[in-house]
Amino acid sequence: MDYLWNAFYFIIALGILVTIHEYGHFWVARKLGVKVLTFSVGFGKAIWQRRGKDGVNYVIAAIPLGGYVKMLDEREGEVSEQDKQFEFNRKSPWARVAIVLAGPVANFLLAIVLYWWMFIMGIDDFSTQLGKIEPNSIAGKAGLVAGDVITKVDGDEVVLLQDVVKAVARRLGEKTEIELEVTDRSNVPKKVILSLENWQVDSSQPRILNSLGIRHALQDIVVAPILNVVNKNSPADQAGLKPGDVIKEYDGRAVASWQELVSNIEPDAGKAVKLLIERNGELSEISVVIGSHERDGKQVGLLGVMPKPADYSEHYRIREGGVWESFELALAETGKMISLSAQLFKKLIIGDISPKSLSGPFSIAKGAGGSAEAGLVHFISFVAMISVNLGFINLLPIPVLDGGRLLFYSIEILKGKPLSEKVQEIGMQIGMLMVFALMAIAIFNDLRLY
Repeated sequence: MDYLWNAFYFIIALGILVTIHEYGHFWVARKLGVKVLTFSVGFGKAIWQRRGKDGVNYVIAAIPLGGYVKMLDEREGEVSEQDKQFEFNRKSPWARVAIVLAGPVANFLLAIVLYWWMFIMGIDDFSTQLGKIEPNSIAGKAGLVAGDVITKVDGDEVVLLQDVVKAVARRLGEKTEIELEVTDRSNVPKKVILSLENWQVDSSQPRILNSLGIRHALQDIVVAPILNVVNKNSPADQAGLKPGDVIKEYDGRAVASWQELVSNIEPDAGKAVKLLIERNGELSEISVVIGSHERDGKQVGLLGVMPKPADYSEHYRIREGGVWESFELALAETGKMISLSAQLFKKLIIGDISPKSLSGPFSIAKGAGGSAEAGLVHFISFVAMISVNLGFINLLPIPVLDGGRLLFYSIEILKGKPLSEKVQEIGMQIGMLMVFALMAIAIFNDLRLY
């Protein structure tokens, strides 16, 4: 079921991004006098289409991994004499540059709008307070300790944990140093230098800070194994468990925290176990058959109980602002994400980052589902981030992408004449192979993880 929800939110996110991207091409083409024949969201067989009063055929196609705007072009079919003035290929190189550039620009503008909305609404995330630090890790050797609060990374102020993650992500593949400014439990400031000489990041580990030996303070909160809610008709309810019961043992193993209880339950789907509980000061033993539910395509154990909510308020922060301040934050965030995309791509090309770090559609779908589950603001943030990545990727000088066409038109402007059809065709074929290779690597990485 999780896969279905992930796929649903993935299609929603991608549909928004593709529509905005293609609308950028569409809008500028129309403004510059180019006749648009088709506006399609998706590839392949049309599942819905309608011809508008403007003569454009609007299409939603079966494969949601992209889209296209088909413009009048004599290279793709016969054009009447009266329509030649509306052909894409007859426009000046600068006009064609504007039309092609409009797609990625539309994605960047969408990101700004979404981040603006996000900051006005206010986005919550973990604070930058640290939990347990692994003793022999990079962070441990640098002197970070539990309770430290990170205030700056390489001179840039950080408020939310995601700020720290993004700042550290910029240094992927480097063997230099990261400078942190932190305050300890006594609110005394100090500087800490993290040496990246021996930094190794596991591509299957989504928490980049863990690779430095850093845990968040929230991960160290111990929740007592006391039942607060027993779901009706759940395995716990059918076994006679009640709110207020304290789980002391699980099948003969001592249970000291809610986390331990969960880790015992999850691998035991369908298994009959015995629980030692404390109720009103008295111990008793209860037998229960663990239920199951699907998570990430696997069946995991389910008891049907919930603990008393812990107070996490001190470990959360909210970043928000007024209309103008939020707009400035949105511009800055979009700029940072474009810069991060460029830095990571450069490191990928020169070999500082392994191709194993590339994410495919399954990882993106999981991110879409996870962000949607976290709330509307987090989903907005996710869509904005992917919008920046989509805009950046399309600007890469690879034929078949917008950037490749921009490269062709730039050469035409410099030479004073277009490249031959043969050269462009060969370029397109090479570009197609490059894109397919990148997609294959990304999908392989996904399959390896899931």
